[in-house]
Amino acid sequence: MLTDKAVYRRAVSAAAHMLAWMAAAVIAAGCASGGAPRQTEKEAVLRVSAGLSGDDLVSLESQLRAARSQTEPNYPAEPILLVKSDWPLEWKGYGNPFQLRPYEEKVFAEVAHQPPPDCSTQELMLAFGWVHKNAEGYYRLPFQEQAEFEHEHRKLDERGFQSFRVHPAKEIAGNWLGYYIATGKKAECLAEVAHWRGCDKLILEGTPTERSDALDRITSPVTGELMEIHHPEFSPGNMHVDAFSLSELRESCGVDTGKFDDICAHQGIAEEDAVLAFYRVYGTKGTVKTGWVLRSRSNPHVGAESF
Repeated sequence: MLTDKAVYRRAVSAAAHMLAWMAAAVIAAGCASGGAPRQTEKEAVLRVSAGLSGDDLVSLESQLRAARSQTEPNYPAEPILLVKSDWPLEWKGYGNPFQLRPYEEKVFAEVAHQPPPDCSTQELMLAFGWVHKNAEGYYRLPFQEQAEFEHEHRKLDERGFQSFRVHPAKEIAGNWLGYYIATGKKAECLAEVAHWRGCDKLILEGTPTERSDALDRITSPVTGELMEIHHPEFSPGNMHVDAFSLSELRESCGVDTGKFDDICAHQGIAEEDAVLAFYRVYGTKGTVKTGWVLRSRSNPHVGAESF
């Protein structure tokens, strides 16, 4: 296992390759789904309308946790972190894990920040994400060779990974917001979101490679367990997500929404059509990551997200 300083140095080597990705703030909603299969609109509607009762949710969560305990996490010994550059950069730019400044204290209870130099390797993985262990060779290929590899290995089992990026907190937050837009419900249980996205089917019925990939995308590297997603107060290795309209942020929280107003204008999203998810992620001593996801309610494939 790398020392924390060695992880920092490894992150620098990843910087050039990641720059193009870091510049792409506008994404399709399904692109953040990680191990979940992309659903057609009809499939998504059917899954939402079917729903899950309280007992069904408890049963599904139990099955998912059992699958996690029976499947060893596929973590690299020397993770390549998904950051732009080394620290410190005066905590500016894409290397700053705290992307909710200065909004965080207005929407969430106060929890101290745990900056990257004070993080273990597992906490850095949770804060920044990492290159999938099976994708490290792919990641080092030139762009054209990556495209050829994808063309020749179309199935997940052939590639060994769904996406070369693994960032559980970001992927969960994006899927959580998609679920909220589709149902109007603020999920407090990860199993709700996993069922809506179809992750549960991959985990419980998929091949060993599909199961491993999907599980690692909803697992906290800090706890080794499935991420718990409803923790307004500090909870080591877990996270909290909440959703807001722009007017709610301004009028109820006192947030200056100018940044998000500009994004909406650029994307052609009307203010009343915009919805934001704010999230934060906890290490063992404090918050290691905060971020946001913005989507159009009428077209969730349109939006942007923090780095």
